[in-house]
Amino acid sequence: MAKYRHRTFEMFDLFDEANDAIASKSTRPTADCDEPESWSFQHLIASRNAGVIHVQFKKREGLDTEIPSTLRQDFSQLSDSLVNNSRILLDFECLSEFSAPCIKELKLFNEKLQSKGSRMALCHLEPAVQASFFPDRIVTPKH
Repeated sequence: MAKYRHRTFEMFDLFDEANDAIASKSTRPTADCDEPESWSFQHLIASRNAGVIHVQFKKREGLDTEIPSTLRQDFSQLSDSLVNNSRILLDFECLSEFSAPCIKELKLFNEKLQSKGSRMALCHLEPAVQASFFPDRIVTPKH
């Protein structure tokens, strides 16, 4: 299992690894929910499948400097829509870059989730995206 150590986020190479990690560590049953099967926001698409909320970014390239405020709105709306004890997989498959201001918004989203007893794991981080989470470390590409 390729898990990257980060002080704030659980990060994995593959979707299945991330899904298994948050499923196996969840000791509380998922709350019954009236959540829709999917949500669409300005930058995010979220869908519920087998008790896990799979969140993907709509854009295929990096998120520019004007994105953090609207990304904050998307994360806020999504977290307000989720019930307590939710499990969220944030999938970076479509992104080639992720800026420090966007990471700040992601941290705020994670704090809000944690206050609701929810967990989040990140997956499919390309080397450049992964490197943005570790600004003081050189991340070597996978072979």
